[in-house]
Amino acid sequence: MPPTTMKRIASQLGVSITTVSKVLNNRQDIGEATRARVLAKVAELGYQPNAVARSLTLRRTHTLGIVIPDLMHSFFVEIVAGVEAVASARGYGLLLCSSNEDAKKEREDLEMLRQRQVDGVVLASANASGNTDLLKHLERHGVGLVMIDRDDHPDVKCDRVVTDDVEVGRLATAHLVASGRRAIAHITGPPIAHARRRADDYRAALGAAGIAVRTAWIARGGFMEADGYRAMKRLLALRPRIDAVFAANDPAAIGAMKAIWEAGLRVPEDIAIVGAGDIALGDLLRVPLTTVAWSREEEGRRAGELILDRIEQESANRFRRVTIPPHLVPRRSSGAAA
Repeated sequence: MPPTTMKRIASQLGVSITTVSKVLNNRQDIGEATRARVLAKVAELGYQPNAVARSLTLRRTHTLGIVIPDLMHSFFVEIVAGVEAVASARGYGLLLCSSNEDAKKEREDLEMLRQRQVDGVVLASANASGNTDLLKHLERHGVGLVMIDRDDHPDVKCDRVVTDDVEVGRLATAHLVASGRRAIAHITGPPIAHARRRADDYRAALGAAGIAVRTAWIARGGFMEADGYRAMKRLLALRPRIDAVFAANDPAAIGAMKAIWEAGLRVPEDIAIVGAGDIALGDLLRVPLTTVAWSREEEGRRAGELILDRIEQESANRFRRVTIPPHLVPRRSSGAAA
């Protein structure tokens, strides 16, 4: 049997190929009776439009690219799930890439997505990626762009979905102060915007509580468990000993707890810990981790809505910035009740 084509459908119905095409592309200048006949014949013959040909006609591939720093981090996987829910409901597929926090790999991923002619890109940029020029190129050539979670590349005009990182730092530090801790250290993230904001309000929250910040209490770290472990090793050498730590994210906080236990100390009795991000299974650790959380699913969903609205409406409106509010999730690692 010959393959089903628009020509065959049109021939059997006695209508033009243009009419069939308009129905399949949901054009409004077709009568409801004709639309119903075409759709019934499409279903009867099992017709599947040629996606490549359709993309050439519409100048869209109905595909989004997503570049995240880490596929092993449940935080980003949950964001991707939020984007996918919106994209699939509106007929878009996803191409998922992981930069592994490597600027060169991120650039390769973005170039590949550009060559695949994706309609838009959702990006959580790699640490200090330096790929601003390529992002501006995408913007100039009509590729939609939404930045999620990370707020770098200030010169790139695009929609953004982030959390309030200043509030993340305040919530974490104020909670430790309220728990009676006074020698509160901070394990920093990498030198990117949202990690710096968390560190800034760590300092501000201590100042508001009348606690002088010691330079030695601020340990350079990162967003990986190994970063938190190494930073905590340095903090454990301080005298007098610190009694609490706010780590820039949950993996770093988990690494810090490992170092504390190796030193024969207890969490939270000797040193309390607070992280950020509320990664999956953080409540099932040997000592459940207190964290500052925000909805990753909502972050992804809002990113999907922003990019698809801009693509489909070819919007020239001002770029939007959506902030997902954070909240404290107290658990045993900071001394909260189990």
